[in-house]
Amino acid sequence: MKIYFAPMEGLTDGVLRRVHRDLFGGVDVYCLPFHKLTQSGTVAALLTREKRDVDPQENRALTVLPQALTRDPDQLLTWMNDLAGLGYGCGDLNLGCPSPTVTKRGRGSGMLKDPEYLRSFLDAVFARPLPVRLSVKTRIGFERAEEWPGLLNILADYPFHHVTIHVRTTREQYSGGIHPEAFDEAVRMGIPEPVYNGDLRTAGDVKALLSRGPDPAGIMIGRGMLANPALARQIRGGKEASKEELEAWYTALYEGWKNRFGSTIALGRIKKLMEWPGEGDIRRKRLLRRAVEIDECIRALLD
Repeated sequence: MKIYFAPMEGLTDGVLRRVHRDLFGGVDVYCLPFHKLTQSGTVAALLTREKRDVDPQENRALTVLPQALTRDPDQLLTWMNDLAGLGYGCGDLNLGCPSPTVTKRGRGSGMLKDPEYLRSFLDAVFARPLPVRLSVKTRIGFERAEEWPGLLNILADYPFHHVTIHVRTTREQYSGGIHPEAFDEAVRMGIPEPVYNGDLRTAGDVKALLSRGPDPAGIMIGRGMLANPALARQIRGGKEASKEELEAWYTALYEGWKNRFGSTIALGRIKKLMEWPGEGDIRRKRLLRRAVEIDECIRALLD
């Protein structure tokens, strides 16, 4: 079973990916934050941070999966051609982003509102030879989980490399109830390489998922990995993160981000990252808010 590290804009960049691999490991594929494709669809037209993020030198010795946000098949194919030129073997189509600023333009999970257009889009993409393999990340519907069988019938008609299924609707965002039965339905239908995503926060959550069956080809974890960077290692039977490892984790991230962005941005990123393991702890949040040095942040979180 593969473990995918889900992306989060402003945190899961090359600095975090390399530090995570070196200190904890256990991840098979690090997913890049989506590229919001412009009219040209070229990698050259991406934002500076996006171009840096997809640069092979930024991801040396890592397996990463670039992701595109678009509703234009020509843009997607141009982007995939550029990925091939950079040496990548797979790109991912984002049908999962639930942000209203994205969905109101019919992109991300907004495309799920219009199954007829989704099918015509995919027809246009797969009508031509693809320069790299294409995977997709989707939600199970826009308004209701009852939309899933129809969407699943569409996705099943195309030769995706793998399909990542976030078992919520767009309306449920990231905190609504999950629908694991939607994933079971995809497995029974023979969807290629189904990857489960949604509320896997602990190794126990993954164990419970595997015990209920059917087994996924992979799992994608985002918030759980940010809260506990040793989670992938634990899922594979390894040890929990020690206090010394966590100190090294936050220190190395701070130094990497400080060298790239300066100390102010680096400290802001560390504080944002520390919101995940400190979630719900008011005293810890107050100490983090007041901290002006990395050592203060680490003490606030770990002491």
